[in-house]
Amino acid sequence: MAFEEPWSRPGRGRALRRAAAVRSRADTPTLRLTTIVLDLGGVVVPTLFEVVDDPTFPKGPFGEDRLYDGVEQGKQQERDYWAELSQRRPDLDLGAFMRTRITVRDEVRTMLRDIGGRVRLAALTNDMAHWFGQDWAAKFPEFGGFDLLLEAGRYGVLKPDPSVFRWALGQLREEPESCLFVDDLPSNLAGARAVGMETEHFAVGDPAGSVQRILDRVGLHPSRSSHRVFRP
Repeated sequence: MAFEEPWSRPGRGRALRRAAAVRSRADTPTLRLTTIVLDLGGVVVPTLFEVVDDPTFPKGPFGEDRLYDGVEQGKQQERDYWAELSQRRPDLDLGAFMRTRITVRDEVRTMLRDIGGRVRLAALTNDMAHWFGQDWAAKFPEFGGFDLLLEAGRYGVLKPDPSVFRWALGQLREEPESCLFVDDLPSNLAGARAVGMETEHFAVGDPAGSVQRILDRVGLHPSRSSHRVFRP
């Protein structure tokens, strides 16, 4: 299947070389998890359910929302959920909400600083371009800290299809058991586990706790620690 090349960052080559160096050193313990792959919408940036203060706005994962239950179960894509909501609620400008209220979570911004250069960091999103345009990566300065940005929409199949995760692993040139995939949707986590990736659920109601669990899974402490996974 044809697809466009994913976005890569200047640090990607350095991260690959660091990873190879760590694995080849006989005197350095090899970490089982050396790559973190983050979903963007819901993990790196909050959901609209968190930032829209309209009391009539759907509750999504924060209350009773049968339509969103289908998203969490993998029966419906998120963009189809929002498209249906737009038809039912033309008074809601979802695009404007996305463009004006979505920023990187403070907790995740701190995590990106803490893990920068210590493990490989990649993003795997379905379709950020649907909401933010083809230049979406440039609209969030924090994305410059990622080694690799992958958009499944460019591949032609969306999460939770397991083939998306196989494609991502091919782009990462990484073994699945070395990757920790983080997503807020259980169905996407199931797709990653189907190809052998480790997974961590990001609870949107507890972003601080979710960040701590990610760091714990890969054995990292805040950047004030002198411990480095990858050394130049």
